[in-house]
Amino acid sequence: MILYHYTSAAGLYGIVASKSLWTSHYRFLNDTSEFRHGWDIVIAAIERRSAEIGQISSLAWETITLFRAHSESVHAFVGSLTSNGDLLSQWRGYNHGQGFSIGFDADWLVQNAAAQGFDITPVIYDTAQQHAAADAAVALLIALLLEGTDEPEGARAQVKRWWPHALKTALVLKNEHFREECESRLVWADVSWPPGLKTRLSPAGLVPYRSCQFNEVIIHNSTSHPNNCGIEEIIVGPALAPQQVWAVEALLATHHMRLAIKRSAIPYVAD
Repeated sequence: MILYHYTSAAGLYGIVASKSLWTSHYRFLNDTSEFRHGWDIVIAAIERRSAEIGQISSLAWETITLFRAHSESVHAFVGSLTSNGDLLSQWRGYNHGQGFSIGFDADWLVQNAAAQGFDITPVIYDTAQQHAAADAAVALLIALLLEGTDEPEGARAQVKRWWPHALKTALVLKNEHFREECESRLVWADVSWPPGLKTRLSPAGLVPYRSCQFNEVIIHNSTSHPNNCGIEEIIVGPALAPQQVWAVEALLATHHMRLAIKRSAIPYVAD
């Protein structure tokens, strides 16, 4: 299976040179309503079992209430991937068709992500499945609380341990109108800022981000050459000039990489 990441020319250059994907803090997503949609579903699942949680531990429920009031205490970083590497709506969103789609071997990417504490999870668009995922997340919290601990503040620690999982769950629940994107999300979450935290400039100001290296784990039994670091192909956007295929080949050659370079099959000219 191949997972694709759409990007600009500058993005492609940086990704190939650094062997990494940049994940942005979830508060800086282009559409903040994406997160709100999933978070509302998770919060509703928590509230449905609030009495049960409070009965197991009043301290756990107090901690949940505190975390909800101070959600800035949890940090999550998100990157976008998709199983469709040549999708018109995606090209329109990346420089009006003047971008690139990078195709990664999914297994390679998953193993490298896991080695750095990231998850790669398919986005859930179906409403019933979204509620089931949120309910499963809350069931995990209850299981953790029932395990108990000898520490006086044990329940608080269990909620703190679980809260990033709740955030990760919310981040992969999207409105069904986005279904055609076939998105998977690369996500890291914790209650503190991550190691290797960086900031980048954007038209809107500064954006915190974390890099996910895809050369952390070299899989020698992969079908592609190890120098490619899991990249299987690159698709040149439909509104770019034909010579961009040669330019990509030159970029790859400077990094001792050789792989398939294709042009988009979509007949689209930038608006």
